[in-house]
Amino acid sequence: MDHSQLLSTFLVGVRSRTNAIRRLLTLESDRAFYLSLWELAQRYAQVASTPAEPPADLSLSRFELRVCSQNGEDGVLAEIFRRIGLPVRCFVEFGIESGREGTCVYLADVAGWRGLFIEADPALYRQLARKYMRSARVETMHALVTTDNVEALFERAGVPQEPDVVSIDINGADYWVWEAITNYHPRVVVIEYNAAIDPHRRLVQPRHQVSWDGTEFLGASLAAVQALGEDKGYRLVHTEMSGLNAFFVREDLATNRFPDSDGVAARGFPNYWLRGYRHPRAHRGQSYLDLDTGELIPAADAH
Repeated sequence: MDHSQLLSTFLVGVRSRTNAIRRLLTLESDRAFYLSLWELAQRYAQVASTPAEPPADLSLSRFELRVCSQNGEDGVLAEIFRRIGLPVRCFVEFGIESGREGTCVYLADVAGWRGLFIEADPALYRQLARKYMRSARVETMHALVTTDNVEALFERAGVPQEPDVVSIDINGADYWVWEAITNYHPRVVVIEYNAAIDPHRRLVQPRHQVSWDGTEFLGASLAAVQALGEDKGYRLVHTEMSGLNAFFVREDLATNRFPDSDGVAARGFPNYWLRGYRHPRAHRGQSYLDLDTGELIPAADAH
């Protein structure tokens, strides 16, 4: 390599390092995050061990607020707990990925709750475990949650019979796993549903098709999880604006504090990140189980 080539290579390296330094110098924390954090902390300051009076308008939509959650779950949970009280302050969340964001991350990182995070992906779990390795309050577990092992995992971690919140987000068998939880009675359940499916039909991904392929073929319709919740003694109290999560409160805690299920918005379209994003269409040959008829319905006919 001659001198001109050496000089050219050196200059390319310098420019690359300079650009990297410039990028580092322009990085800063999002100021909006800290404003949202302050607002959420003020809301939790109003939460006591006993229930508070609900507002005249029982809808939860205006309480959505994002701090550590993917969407508005943070603010919705704060208002739910304000209305029903917080005697335990314990959470369980599975499908948490790296723990960078999640339904219960604020509770773990800021509010000082104790709880359990479960993640199946090995690489993501390593990040999760590293984040909470020095925490005496938060336990992490590397496991694939199934209908067969969910209660055994809870028992192994010492989860109380009535945790304040259980969050289920596993992109597939969410419905079946919640159905399998019979010996634990969380006060609040947050579960992912599929807004791409007709919200008025009880359709669910068959038990044996539990892995997600990145398309719209996943999980269960809103009607399916709502009916399951009612069978288990829970009231649907909110669906967040992105059309991703449904919130349930145990019926003995919900009376006169939340809207009737019929008054909750049936968000029959995906609006992920509030930008109208939706996953690619399901592949041909994929079908949902119709819980009312027992028949398999092609995914293309489920909308």
